[in-house]
Amino acid sequence: MLITKALPPSAGLDDPILNVGEIRNTGIEFEVSWGDKIRDFEYNIGLNLSTTNNKVVSLATPDQVLYGEGLKYDTEHFPTQTRVGKPIGSFYLYKTAGIFQNEAEVAAHTNSRGELLQPNAKPGDIRFVDTNNDGSIDDGDKGYCGSGIPKFEANLNFSAAYKGIDFSMVLGSAWGHKLYNGNKYFYEGMNSGSNFLHSTLNAWTPENTNTSIPRAVYQDPNGNLKESDRFLESGNFIRLRQLQIGYTVPKTLLSKIYLEKLRVYISGENLLTWTNYSGIDPEFSRVSVLNTGIDNLIYPFTRSFTVGLQLSF
Repeated sequence: MLITKALPPSAGLDDPILNVGEIRNTGIEFEVSWGDKIRDFEYNIGLNLSTTNNKVVSLATPDQVLYGEGLKYDTEHFPTQTRVGKPIGSFYLYKTAGIFQNEAEVAAHTNSRGELLQPNAKPGDIRFVDTNNDGSIDDGDKGYCGSGIPKFEANLNFSAAYKGIDFSMVLGSAWGHKLYNGNKYFYEGMNSGSNFLHSTLNAWTPENTNTSIPRAVYQDPNGNLKESDRFLESGNFIRLRQLQIGYTVPKTLLSKIYLEKLRVYISGENLLTWTNYSGIDPEFSRVSVLNTGIDNLIYPFTRSFTVGLQLSF
């Protein structure tokens, strides 16, 4: 497993590429296709299915932890960790249990010694879970919450032609993975004097309690913006990657204008995407594999349309 180790500028060296461990990918791939011609109708259909199980086999030491890049200045907010026995760049996050609705709920959120687990919390703040039962909310409460690597992918190709008219389409999909919506971290924070997402208009207030958006409060005293499952979403999607319709003029008509072939077509790329992910695009790649599945300053796939003309003399 080769990764680039970021060094501080004071080191005076280029970032080195280091061999930091070993990973193993296992899975199966299945592909089937069929084509036939029935009089003037000809068609082809293909289906590809694949599974991926990624696992970190070893690092420098069995208990070593490799962190991805921090979302804030590369030094704060680390949603991913790489540990032996889990997928590379897995999500390790605080678990949440809704929003405090009143002072009584804040006061009841205590440890075995009767101490407040979140002393700075107020009604409208996120309730965090003491998962390791050590009596405090700290890094030890971060737990494995999934991976940004799809467990299952399926792709469908179909093409057909009938009396000069041709049609083709490609569907792609991915399933079983998570995405961390870093845009919500930045733009649902309400912790500073800047613009935020429209969804923050639904922030908690004593009159608006049926919401998942915490209260608006400057400087975030409760730490509502901790790296938590609040920002984690399903990454499942189906995408119409390509659709094309064309027409080829019969050769009997072309012979009069000395053409071998004349075809006109229109095609579209990335026309539709079906997903429950609330971000810009559920399909993206990161520069660092340690940050797999983190949606932060990504470029979405472009939807494009093409009109073409093919000539052969």
